[in-house]
Amino acid sequence: MRLILKTAQFRAYKIYVRIACAAVLFSVPLAFVLPVEISFENGLLENAQVVILLGAAIFLLSWNSSAQMKWFQRLFVAGLVLMALRELSWGRVFFPIGMESLGEVFVDMAHYKYRVQVYIFLAAYISAMLFVLIRFVPVKKILRGRQPVAVFAIMLATIILSYIGEHGLFIGKACGQILEELNELILYTTLPAVNLYQSAT
Repeated sequence: MRLILKTAQFRAYKIYVRIACAAVLFSVPLAFVLPVEISFENGLLENAQVVILLGAAIFLLSWNSSAQMKWFQRLFVAGLVLMALRELSWGRVFFPIGMESLGEVFVDMAHYKYRVQVYIFLAAYISAMLFVLIRFVPVKKILRGRQPVAVFAIMLATIILSYIGEHGLFIGKACGQILEELNELILYTTLPAVNLYQSAT
């Protein structure tokens, strides 16, 4: 039964990779045809990213993995939640102060009234993650095992395209913003594939 489950997981992983690869390729032409409004802060793509990150975290928490992978899975979930909080700009998205051509503008972090609490929370949260990584996660065993090279390649491609989009290189700010948000969405959708691969090997 366990072998059947692992085979099904690996097949799901391969389908996952193909869809993500196609999404990366299509993200470039889509950046030229989609309306810029979907890439605004607090817009469709930004909110979808948060939903996907939190949804993936909930899914992975309910995923039945081996004992040795349990702490890796929990650490992974903690990372997804941290990225979701980052996408919410640590709560600044709830305090818009204006609107520009490329979306809402939020209060600067230097003037954010909850900044001290955010920094304290981040310090404690990241310290806890590092403790779990060092104390419980079998890092050497994971690194010595098979690695999801295809997913890492897709992740690298999304990071490069996000960087190009964020800085408006080659395609301008408006199209660049769409490209950035599309590839961040693909990246967040692809991240759980790492856990899926590790638990299938």
